[in-house]
Amino acid sequence: MIRFETVEPKKIHEVQQLASEIWNNNYKGIISDKQINYMLNLMYSSKQLKHDLEEGYQWELITNNDVNIGYLAYVIKNDNRVFLSKIYLKTTAQGLGLGKKAINRVKEYAKSKNCPSIYLTVNKNNLKGIRAYNNLGFTIVNEEITNIGEGYVMDDYVFEFVL
Repeated sequence: MIRFETVEPKKIHEVQQLASEIWNNNYKGIISDKQINYMLNLMYSSKQLKHDLEEGYQWELITNNDVNIGYLAYVIKNDNRVFLSKIYLKTTAQGLGLGKKAINRVKEYAKSKNCPSIYLTVNKNNLKGIRAYNNLGFTIVNEEITNIGEGYVMDDYVFEFVL
């Protein structure tokens, strides 16, 4: 049974463990190992995750039969759209409809807050992710290249789902 569990500061280490496993399994061949490690340290440090929580991000662990299989992070931005910052599942949990359930959770949240849409970014070389978001009704509305330091960039499509 799938459940969504709010991440509190004492559970940050569980997100970090999942992120390391998921990123190392899913991003090999899309970005370099060095960039994976850099981004994990940048985006999943305890300091960054605590900052996200303080800034109003909803961080949730996704569990299936009481086993952590992924996580979500989303927040309402100033334009009243929901930014789905993170949605990641273990490779073994992909293709089972669990990502759709997670997206539906975010859609319900956005509707409950009267937000007009949800948007997210996807690496342009993440063909599996692009295909999944297209299948879930998201459309590409923009492209962006973001300098994240140390000579690395995020070269992404911006997807949006209008509610």
